[in-house]
Amino acid sequence: MSFPRPAVPQGRRRIVFVVPPVTAEDRYGPMASAGNSLPPHAFLYLGAVARRAGWTPVIVDCPALAIPLGRCADEILKHDPDVVGFTTTTMSVAKAATVAEDIRRQAPEVLLAVGGPHVTALPAETLERLPVFDVGCAGEGEEPLLRLLAALESGGDPRDVPGLVVRDDDGSVRANPPGEQIDLAGLPDLAWDLLDGFPDHYHAAATYLNKTPFTDLIVSRGCRYRCTFCDNQTFGRSIRALPVDKILGNIDRLVADYGIKSLFFTDDSLMTLRDDFVAVCEGLVERGYDLEWSINARTSEVDAEILALMRRAGCWQISYGVESGSWEILKRIKKAATPNMQARALRLTAEAGIKSNAYIIIGFPGETHETLRETEEFLKRVPIDTLRLTFFTPFPNTDITEDLVGNGEIVADWTRLNFYNIAYIPNGLTRKDLERAYRRIMMQFYLRPRVLRTFLPHLLVPRKALALFRGTFGLGRLLVQGPGGSGEPGGNPGECRS
Repeated sequence: MSFPRPAVPQGRRRIVFVVPPVTAEDRYGPMASAGNSLPPHAFLYLGAVARRAGWTPVIVDCPALAIPLGRCADEILKHDPDVVGFTTTTMSVAKAATVAEDIRRQAPEVLLAVGGPHVTALPAETLERLPVFDVGCAGEGEEPLLRLLAALESGGDPRDVPGLVVRDDDGSVRANPPGEQIDLAGLPDLAWDLLDGFPDHYHAAATYLNKTPFTDLIVSRGCRYRCTFCDNQTFGRSIRALPVDKILGNIDRLVADYGIKSLFFTDDSLMTLRDDFVAVCEGLVERGYDLEWSINARTSEVDAEILALMRRAGCWQISYGVESGSWEILKRIKKAATPNMQARALRLTAEAGIKSNAYIIIGFPGETHETLRETEEFLKRVPIDTLRLTFFTPFPNTDITEDLVGNGEIVADWTRLNFYNIAYIPNGLTRKDLERAYRRIMMQFYLRPRVLRTFLPHLLVPRKALALFRGTFGLGRLLVQGPGGSGEPGGNPGECRS
């Protein structure tokens, strides 16, 4: 579709934001029943920005609403949009393109835009491989979206807007340089009201669930750490957060308007902003809500003082990116933490009365039978309550890319990158080695009496018991049938964290 285009009349100006129809099986493979369903935070911000600019936004969250692939275009077109914008991960971009092609056949005049982590990682390549999309957005979307919408209102040409991926008149694709990072203080309040069925259509995984109703919340952007396997291209390495009063205001709305009693801060590095985080905790202590919350953190960010404050403020669980129990692997992925540092933080967390969830990844470049054994031994000696064990996933254009060549074999395509498929096999190991290690680690961990005892209280609460049953069923299914392979029936795609 060429630019400039006829101006969109003021009485129309409708934009539909779409989460592609990935299923729980797509995202989690055999662990589908144990997975979560979280609100699309990118659209909570973009929808609020579009509405403030005079457009009518709609969010169509296909997974949350259980809209199958063949019906997505019809559901989207019910809203008579001028613009349809998709958020995509590496795993979901192919399904987004399928929906876009259906829209194009029925409504060729609609502008089709695509953004998200996958476009940020491979901006020009995405539009070259998927010509159905008219324009892409790499990186933060608020400012490029506003300038794109302004061009559509005036009939102007947005192809020089920073952050956009565009097609020139000769058909070539051009990725514009990124714009400046936005000031989060100027953003409007999150548009929770745009989510159909919120919060009932969303749920936590069993290991993240305490009270209900539940939601997650993202109030910061960026990560200053340099873990080589992580995709931090969307928000960069500088950390920014909403002002403290806006963070607390969002929580106030969630409690007052939606009855939220359990909250998960899924930010990458919120605790790195120590002063702001302390102020948020103090604000929660003052409010005294019937609210319990959990958070992602690095083990280097905690000490006895902050943990005590977090517990008083209602924190019940911290999910740590431990990644490996091998010092050799931690050095190789630039984790900036030793196994002893990780163990100390986990002990302090337990002493503070807060549960810990550990993210562990196996199959990094350089993984060996010895490093796997070190991870197993580490998990035996630290006080972890729940474990999320996944396989290393080589997402496009991350820093670890240069370490892949010559050190192993990539055995999966875009549609299969979901952490639970084996996508990379390091030299010296086989697929069977990784599968056996996965089963061994999970069984050793979850069959311990201490770990089993932590789940007993959940059986007394029906909704928590149901979540625990789903999680147990998913884990059992995974241990019995194993992870999906590459190019074989039964493999399942997934998503990367945005």
